[in-house]
Formats: sequence, C-alpha cells, structure tokens
Amino acid sequence: MFGFGKKNATTTETAPGTAAGAASAAAPAPAAATPAAPASDLGLAKGRISLEKRQVISLTKTPTITVTISWPNSTDYDVYALVQYRDGHVETVSQFGTKDDRHFTASTADGAVVHRGDERRGARGKTTLADEVVSITLNPEILRIVPVVYSAQSNGTGSFRRYQVGMTIDNGAGDVVEIAARDADKNDKVYTCVPGVITNGDQVRIEKLESYSAPGSEKRPTITTDGAVVMDSGAVNAYK
Repeated sequence: MFGFGKKNATTTETAPGTAAGAASAAAPAPAAATPAAPASDLGLAKGRISLEKRQVISLTKTPTITVTISWPNSTDYDVYALVQYRDGHVETVSQFGTKDDRHFTASTADGAVVHRGDERRGARGKTTLADEVVSITLNPEILRIVPVVYSAQSNGTGSFRRYQVGMTIDNGAGDVVEIAARDADKNDKVYTCVPGVITNGDQVRIEKLESYSAPGSEKRPTITTDGAVVMDSGAVNAYK
C-alpha cells in the first residue's frame, strides 16, 4: 500500500447463489462505537511531550495550531481531517475525494482549517522524511478536529509501524505534543489510521487514539455527535 509495488489480487471462491457466497462478498460491517475507559489526563503541556495510548494532554491555545504528519520519503501517504462544529455539522478538509464524489476542498468554509499539502520533502538529520500539514485557526464554532492518515490499496503493501507514521501538534509557542509510531499497527493490509483527536476548549485538548480501519477497508471514519470516532463507517476513498 505504500509505494513498494502492487498487491496481488485476492479472490474467494464460493458456491454460486448461496447465502454464504453473498455474505463473503459483502463489505465488513462498521465497528460499533463502544465506551472506552477514561483517558489519563497529563494536564498542561510544557515543551515537547510524547503521548502514550489513552493519554490526554492540553496545549495552551494560540492563534494557530499546526498539525504535521510525517513518514519516510520513500513511501506515500495522504492526510485529511474531519472538522466537527458545535452546531453538529462536519466538514472534511482534504486533497482528494471519495470513490463516488471526486470533489474535495482543502479548507473549511470559514477558512479556519486548511490542508497545506506536502509541506516538506527532504533529508532532516539522518532521516529522509515527508510531511503533510494541516493549519488550524481555532474559533468558538469549532468543536474538534480528527486528523486521518491514509494510503490506498493500489499503492502496495506496508504497515503504519513499518513506515513509522507520526503526528505532532504544535502551538507555535514552544509546546509540541507528539504521537509517535512506536505502538502503531503492524498489519500490512490496514490502510487508515486516526492517530488522535483534537478538542477545542479553554485550552486545546489532545488525546492519543490510534484507531485503525479493518484490514482491507478503504472506508473513511466518521465522528458521532458526542465525539466518538467510528472506523469504516463513511464513504470509500477515491483510489489514487
């Protein structure tokens, strides 16, 4: 899935006209949102902090929050973000559309959240990395932002662990929250990850989530009114 050759096509033989055959052809049902244990709150971030799974931390709110997702330059990922507003509607900020609707927009209608695309490709230190960046100007109408990392099946095989996909959230005032890839999924056929959720309040609340799509799924996640992320429940991404 990550630019190292095409995957082999897989077929499943079933008896024609049987219920079992129909069931095997059906797409996997979305995973239901289930209540999770309360996250551990680390308080207010000072300097650079790396989160573990189910940890929460807050950043001091500044005019612009920058979300950067990085991976090795030798492969290719795409980033988009779900932006939930307090009136309940959700906008998607992306550089590509879905299988049924190729239209996309790189910013929210109010211009508060902007996908800046490939910000940087090149050597940094001993590692050659690529970045995609989402810039957030928080206003009172924005409730939360859900960054999503994706790579299409057509790109070949790989895993989020193998390619060390990480995310940082920077308030531009010297405080950076890192969601590293050390605990990432190792399945080569998982194509979508939600590293964390950013919630707007008096401060900027960040939770390390690390939710993954089902193996083989190209469906986007959705977000419920109470902020739960439901994987594999949205539209199918456009094959790139």
